[in-house]
Amino acid sequence: MENKKLFLSVSESDLKRIDDLRTELGMNRSEYIRYLLSGQKKVIPYSMKQRHLVEVLSQVDLHLKAICLKEGIEPKDVLYIQESLKDIKKEITDGQTCGQSDHKWKGGEDRAKK
Repeated sequence: MENKKLFLSVSESDLKRIDDLRTELGMNRSEYIRYLLSGQKKVIPYSMKQRHLVEVLSQVDLHLKAICLKEGIEPKDVLYIQESLKDIKKEITDGQTCGQSDHKWKGGEDRAKK
C-alpha cells in the first residue's frame, strides 16, 4: 500500500489541541490522525499519559532507595521512607500500576524490620 501525502490547514488552537492529544498518546501527527481515522478506542495506560511524572517519581524512588541502603540509617527511617513512597505512588497513580513492581525493594523492607 502506497502512502499518500495529505496537506491540512487548521487553526492554531486546533493544531495545539492535536499536538497535546497526540503527545499524550506518544504519537506523531501522522500516527495520531491515522489513529483517529481508524475509530479505535484505545485505552491509554496511565504511565503513557503521565510519562514525565512517572519518570520523575522513578528517579526519586531510586535515590531514596540508595539512601536507605547507606550505613547508619535507622531502620525506622527506612520504614518511614518506604511507607511514604508507597503513599505517594498510590496518590499519584490512584491505584493503577505503572509497571512491574520492584522486587529488589523487598530487601530494604527486611532490613527495616531488623
